[in-house]
Amino acid sequence: MHRKPHPRSIVAVMTMSACGATIHVAKDRPTTVNPPSAELPAKLFADDFRGVCQGATVSRARAYDSGAAPHKVVLFTPYSGQLIEDTTTLPGDWMVQFDADADAYAKVDTVACVEVKDEQPLKECTGYQDNGRHTDDKVDLQSATYSVSVHEATTGKELGATELSGSDDSCPTILSFDNDNQTKVYDTPPSSDDLVAFLKPFVQP
Repeated sequence: MHRKPHPRSIVAVMTMSACGATIHVAKDRPTTVNPPSAELPAKLFADDFRGVCQGATVSRARAYDSGAAPHKVVLFTPYSGQLIEDTTTLPGDWMVQFDADADAYAKVDTVACVEVKDEQPLKECTGYQDNGRHTDDKVDLQSATYSVSVHEATTGKELGATELSGSDDSCPTILSFDNDNQTKVYDTPPSSDDLVAFLKPFVQP
């Protein structure tokens, strides 16, 4: 008794005579479909580290090793009631540079947080213009005291903390307003030199 081969394993050969030639026609073999590769984890961005200021963790960041260098840090400072990434205050080699083709923030192992602890009215700033046109915009300048902390990115553990005070009582020269009659509150920022000096033992020992 002849068993019928499974249809997927058939290679059929048909012999035809045409002018003395023999033509062999074979069916296409079944196509092998490779399983999809596992999806790569999403890239890290600065916003993923904001929660570290409140003790959250970022497991995909680089583990902090006090004896290893260099360290990479993300700095968050207050703006309009929330913490945002500050890319202008710290030395450039302390920070990562965003790269669309790489997971640059995966190199971060340290998070620095600057938060307002106390503020007091200082003075009112006026005289702001819009393209040379006078406006009634004003700034309520506040003297401020800041809580500054530095954390391990992967664990949220606090490595150190201090307080810094705003030292510049001059009115801000460039500020964004929504209209010509708006009053904004502006806290005098801490000294960038003092902030760098505090962070240096943790970021660049």
